[in-house]
Amino acid sequence: MRLSITLLIVGACLTGAVQAADGAGNYAIWGKGRKSCFRYLQDREQVQDASYKDHIMGYLTAYNAMAPETYSITGNMKLDEVMTWMDDYCDAKKMQSIDHALLEFIESKYTSRQRALPGGGIR
Repeated sequence: MRLSITLLIVGACLTGAVQAADGAGNYAIWGKGRKSCFRYLQDREQVQDASYKDHIMGYLTAYNAMAPETYSITGNMKLDEVMTWMDDYCDAKKMQSIDHALLEFIESKYTSRQRALPGGGIR
């Protein structure tokens, strides 16, 4: 089950790859990914909701696990920097979903992603 959800997420994210969605390009979005950027900003301002961080980390981890030649889509960015990117994106595009914001994040970072484990060692 976890692998099929991961494949669905990554298939939808990969630039230039076959989309893992229905024939019309639709796919189910679970959890915080369904929320709007407007709601995200409200929640982050009021309660600093950790579940958004958890959702974002899980999404990006799934992408890292499934995307070819990708160790880390975030490159050298720290979580706080990713969250600042999300805050800025959502401030500019309040009607977009968190899922769409993450797709745009991945697209914007793809060419600068970290392609392999630093030092070439084994984890």
